[in-house]
Amino acid sequence: MSRLKGLVATQVDQAIERAIASYHAFAKDEPTSTDPKEFAAHHAACKAALAHLDLLLKIARITETPAPGTTDAPDERFGLVALAREAVGGPPDEEEE
Repeated sequence: MSRLKGLVATQVDQAIERAIASYHAFAKDEPTSTDPKEFAAHHAACKAALAHLDLLLKIARITETPAPGTTDAPDERFGLVALAREAVGGPPDEEEE
């Protein structure tokens, strides 16, 4: 399975870039007529393109591998901050003013 994740990961960045460029080009070419059906079709196509982009981004997150020497530091830091606040007697969610 990790081999497949690697294969997908190598291609997903390029797919995201193509999807963004394609969406941008299509979205800026709005229909020139005032036909409501053409307008609705154009916006439905834009919505479908954004859904496609959203799916690609989800795939990117699933197949993402941390860079060498890095960890999921933000999540770990939030946990450590909560533990530190507990240790000094402050409420876990209290913001300093």
